[in-house]
Amino acid sequence: MTIILNCLPQNLNNPACNDFIANTPLADWMQVLEHLQQTFGLPPGTWEKIPLGANALFGLGDGVIVKLVPPNWRRQGDKEILVAPLLDGKLSVQTPSLIASGEIDHWVFVIFSRLQGTLLADIWPSLDLEQKQSIMVQTGQLLRELRHVQFDADIAIRVDWPAYIQELIAACMARHQRRKMPEGLLAQVMPYLEAAGDFASAGDPRFIHMDIHPWNLMAKQEQDVWKLSGLLDFGDAIVGNSDRLEILTPMIFMAQGNHLLLKSLLQAYGEIGDINATDLQRQLTAYMLIRPDSDVMFCMQQVPAIGQRDTWERVAKQMFPL
Repeated sequence: MTIILNCLPQNLNNPACNDFIANTPLADWMQVLEHLQQTFGLPPGTWEKIPLGANALFGLGDGVIVKLVPPNWRRQGDKEILVAPLLDGKLSVQTPSLIASGEIDHWVFVIFSRLQGTLLADIWPSLDLEQKQSIMVQTGQLLRELRHVQFDADIAIRVDWPAYIQELIAACMARHQRRKMPEGLLAQVMPYLEAAGDFASAGDPRFIHMDIHPWNLMAKQEQDVWKLSGLLDFGDAIVGNSDRLEILTPMIFMAQGNHLLLKSLLQAYGEIGDINATDLQRQLTAYMLIRPDSDVMFCMQQVPAIGQRDTWERVAKQMFPL
């Protein structure tokens, strides 16, 4: 469905778009939200603006989420629309069900069911190691479930793996420069990737969410024990050929350099293959350097420094102490 209201801005560059989404008050979005509410028979309730992620996100009561995706990163909206039905009812945790989708003023709108529970990011820092290990085991099991999601051979999010990896390598240096990577590390990026050699060798195609971290996971507490209950946000999903892109994000943002948490995740996932720790560290660091939209310096901030980080070999050992 295509809707024209002439109330959402057009032709914004990325910084202006980020600013508009972050700083435009709820009242200025209400014409769009009320039109969608009426058009799709959404239930009555109070709207709220949810300050998470790059897109405009709104909640309607306890049951509905509306995501508005600007033309600048339309592909994320298209992926949400494609992946939500693909995962619906296929995992041990809940995923948002697709209620409606389309375009409004050339922005993609996606209307989902709202998952119940607590955002894992809200509780993760306060959990003790035992509870974190339990969540990491559950995350590893979730990764295994995602690894075996079935899809059509011609699904639109499937990438040509060799070409995809070459595109990521070609684009990474400019991104690292924009994000002020220290010159010493910057100069080592391409030699490190070249030395990594077969880090991106292709395996069987598999679904890759690519962005599993505490801000995209929901949890519920049962008898004083936190358990994963939901998975959100499919805007980065692909069908690709390496599970390294899938395990990378929880290893950085959830394990945060803790050997026990890394081990819990990998053992529960159980499909990493026969590889020694040094080679896996090298592969993961290479993927961290080329992952789409990755802010490597922000990733490194998630893991406490325990020594010099002046080479990627040293960074790899600290980020992924296997």
